[in-house]
Amino acid sequence: MADKEFAGSALYLAWVYSGGTVTLQGDFRNFSWAPTLNFIDATAGADTFEHLLPSFGTGADIPVEMVAQSDGTALATALARQTQGTLLYGPAGTADNAIAYKIPAYSQGPQWSQPYADVVMMNCNFRQYAVEVQSHWTSGAVA
Repeated sequence: MADKEFAGSALYLAWVYSGGTVTLQGDFRNFSWAPTLNFIDATAGADTFEHLLPSFGTGADIPVEMVAQSDGTALATALARQTQGTLLYGPAGTADNAIAYKIPAYSQGPQWSQPYADVVMMNCNFRQYAVEVQSHWTSGAVA
């Protein structure tokens, strides 16, 4: 294979909201985004196979799992429940011409997992509320 593969650690993920921008990839463990699309059934008459038309997208849930930091007050504030913003997602990082997505979303608030003898996790689920914009990186910024 060509050298075009990349590891999950290449992720660039930031949350842009009214209070500024916070990066999320530094301590992330997992990120998942699965955009969805509804279809209209246009099957009729003597059709011998289902005929579908693309319709409208629906809001996707976007979970982010992160290792919590003891000084993470600013991050917890940025991710407060009902905060509206935009996720900037660069699956392969921010190199020039790498793919980038701007995903309008609401934060559903930080969630905490604090096991007795393990690292504390701060997770956040976002809910996409409008269509994403696909772009690319140019000089470290989304074009």
